[in-house]
Amino acid sequence: MNFQNDRYTLRMADSSDNEGIRRIFQSGSFGGNLDIRFMRDPQPYESFAADGDSVKMMVIDDHAENRTIAVGGAVIRREFLNGREQQCAYLTGLKIHPDYRHKIAFIGKAYQFLRGEIGTCDFTYTTILDNNTAAIKLLEKKHRNMPEYHYLGHYTTYCFHDGKRLLPLETDNLNGFDELIRCYFSKLSIVPVHYDYRGFGEKHFYSYRENGEIAACCFVGNQQATKQYKMCGYGGIYRLLYRLPTNAIGYPRFPAPGTDVAYGAVSYLYVKDQNERLCKKFLRSVAERSGFSMLLWGGFENNPLCNALNKMKTIQYGSRLYAVVWDPDSTAKVNGVIGMEAALL
Repeated sequence: MNFQNDRYTLRMADSSDNEGIRRIFQSGSFGGNLDIRFMRDPQPYESFAADGDSVKMMVIDDHAENRTIAVGGAVIRREFLNGREQQCAYLTGLKIHPDYRHKIAFIGKAYQFLRGEIGTCDFTYTTILDNNTAAIKLLEKKHRNMPEYHYLGHYTTYCFHDGKRLLPLETDNLNGFDELIRCYFSKLSIVPVHYDYRGFGEKHFYSYRENGEIAACCFVGNQQATKQYKMCGYGGIYRLLYRLPTNAIGYPRFPAPGTDVAYGAVSYLYVKDQNERLCKKFLRSVAERSGFSMLLWGGFENNPLCNALNKMKTIQYGSRLYAVVWDPDSTAKVNGVIGMEAALL
C-alpha cells in the first residue's frame, strides 16, 4: 500500500526486513528512571514468530531515504479465554523511528491493513507501558478507521531474586503438569495453550511436591537468544541504587549502564490454593536453584499471586492491558483471572 505521493509503502514484513527492524528497535527505549531498551536481536522477525503459531508484522519504507521507518503487527497463538481455546492476536512491536514521529499520517491505514490479516482471530489485545503517555493518550481516544482500545486493567512485571534454598525442588519432572494445564491454567484467560513456544527460551521446570503431587511449579527460561533488555541508564534515586550491593539486602543487583540484563523469565507459575507464604518460599527457592541474577514474572491485577509478590523485595514496572476491538458491536469479553505471561509480551 503506497501513500503520500508514493513516498511511503506499507507492506507485510518477512525475514529480509530484520536489519531495518533492528535499527528501529535500537532507536528507542522505555525512558524514565529505569531507561531500558528492549531488543529482539539478532533476528527480530524470527523473534516475533517464536512467540506464537504465526506472525503478521508490517513495516513502512521511506523510498526517498531508502530505509525502514516503522514496524508493528501481531503475534497469533492459541490461548485459553473464558474457559475455551481461542485464536488470539497480541498486537506488539509498534515502533516508529524518532525521525518520523508526527511527520507521517499512516496509523489508520496500518490498522486497516492489519485487520485484513488478523480479522478471523477471536480476540485481540495489547499492552502499553505506564510511562508511554503519548501512546495511551492517542489510542484511548476514538479515531475513525481505527479499532477501539478498551482498558481491562493494570499489569505488573516483577523483577526479583533474594534466592535461598527454602524448599526441596525437583527439576524437569513434568509429571502432573499436563493435568494442571487442564484443571487450572485452562480456567484462566489469555494463557497460551502450548507451553513449548521457542519464545519462552531455553527453559527448565521447577516443582515442589507434597505427597507426590505438585504444590507449586513454574518454568524459568533463558530468552537471551531472541530477546534482550539493555540497561541504557538510570535517573532519580536509581542513579545511586545501581552502584550499591542491593543483592546483599535481597533485591536484584542493578546491571551497569550499557549492559544486557541477565534475567530468567518465569512462566506458568502455579501455587496450590494461592498460598502466599508457599509462593514466596517457592520463588526464593527457584531463584537460588536457577542461577539467574534476576527473575522476571508478570501478573494482572486480579491474579491472587500478585499478593505474594507485592510482599517480596522486587523492582516493578507497570503496563496497561487493552482489548483491541475492531467491531464496536463485538461481544468478545474477558472473564475471570487473567494469566497473561510476561515472557511473551
